[in-house]
Amino acid sequence: MNNETGNDVLLNGASRFSFTPKDDPDQALRIRRLFMASIAYVLNASLAYFSYLAGITEWPAIVGLMIIIPVVNIVFYIVIRTGLNLNFADPSLTFAQMCAAILTIMYVMYYANESRGLLLLMYVIMMLFGIFRLNTRDFFLISILTLLTYGADIVLLYIFRPEGVNFRNEFLQWIVLAIVMIDFSFIGGYISSLRRNLRTSHSELKKTVENLNISQSELEKSLAIIQEIAIHDELTGFYNRRHLMELLENEKNRSLRGNSTFTIAMLDIDHFKQVNDTYGHQAGDEVLRRISAAIKNTMRNTDFCGRYGGEEFVLVLIQTDLKEAMICAERMRTNIEKCRFPDIGDGFRITASIGLSQYQMREEIDTMIARADRSMYRAKEGGRNRLECEA
Repeated sequence: MNNETGNDVLLNGASRFSFTPKDDPDQALRIRRLFMASIAYVLNASLAYFSYLAGITEWPAIVGLMIIIPVVNIVFYIVIRTGLNLNFADPSLTFAQMCAAILTIMYVMYYANESRGLLLLMYVIMMLFGIFRLNTRDFFLISILTLLTYGADIVLLYIFRPEGVNFRNEFLQWIVLAIVMIDFSFIGGYISSLRRNLRTSHSELKKTVENLNISQSELEKSLAIIQEIAIHDELTGFYNRRHLMELLENEKNRSLRGNSTFTIAMLDIDHFKQVNDTYGHQAGDEVLRRISAAIKNTMRNTDFCGRYGGEEFVLVLIQTDLKEAMICAERMRTNIEKCRFPDIGDGFRITASIGLSQYQMREEIDTMIARADRSMYRAKEGGRNRLECEA
C-alpha cells in the first residue's frame, strides 16, 4: 500500500514537471537561451569531432567534450531551474556561461594540433551569446580571458608538447584573435546597448500607454461628471431649464411617433419671496432643497423634473393623461404641505400652487408650458395651495 502511494506521488510529480517554468516567463526565457547555448556546444563538439576524423584533433579532446558539455549545461540548468540564479546581478548568468565555454574551448585547443586555427571559430560563436546581456566592458573582460586562455595553451604546448607546433603561426593566430576579439567587443557592446535602449524604450512606451489608458479613463470620468454638472441644477439636483426643454422636445417627438401622450405640472412655491425677505436666502435655499426632496419622493421612476425658474418646477409625467396627472399632482401638493422646517421655525409651513396641461398633438412645447403656467396662476388666484388644469 505504501509502495503504491509512493509511486503515485512520483508519477504525479513527474506529470507536473516542466523543463521550463510555466509561471515565470523570464526564467523560461533564460532556460531557452541555455538550450540554445547547448546546441552551440553540440555544434562545436561536432566541429571538433570532424577534425578528429580528419586525423588532426586528438581523441582526449573528444572524450573531454563528452564529459564537460553535459556537466556544464546540467549545472547551469539546475541553477536556473531552482531559482538560485536570481541571487546574482545578472540572473541570465551570461558572463559565467561564457567563462565556462572559454575554459572548455581552451581544453579542446590543447589537443587540436593543426586545426587550432579553424577551431578559433568556436570563440566567435561563443561571443555571439554575449549580445543578449553583456556591455562593452564585459565583452573586453571576456576577450581578455579568451586571449589569456589561448595564450596559456600556447605556453603549455611550448613546455610539454613542442614537437610539431609552429609557434610563429600560433603567435600570429593569437594576434589575429586579439584583433577580432577587440573588434567584436566594440560591435557586440554597441549592439547590446541598442537592445537595452530598445528594451527601455519599449518599457517606457508600455508605461506611457498604460498612463494614457488611465488618463483616458480619468478623462471619461471627468467628462461624465462635467456632463452631469452641465445638465443639473446644483441646489435642487433636478435638471436645469436648458436640458429640461431638450427632454421635453424628445418626449414630444416620441409621443408623435407612438401616438401617446404626456402631461406636465408647473409648480410654484407660494410666498417664496417672503421667505427670502424674512428669513434670508439661506433659509430660501433650505426650502428649495426640502421641496425638491418632497417632489422626488412623489415622482415615479419614469417621470422627470426640472427647475424652470427661481421657485418654479416643471414635472413631466410620461404616458399620463390629465386625469392621472391630477392624482399625482395632488399627492405632490400634500407631501409639500407636510414638509417641516425645524431650522427655520416649528410653525413654519410651505405650500405650492400647481398648474397642469396635457400635450396636444403637434403643439409646440412653449405653448404647452404656457397653458400649464396659466393654470398655475389660476391656482394662485384661487387661494394658493391647490391645483388647476387645462386640457
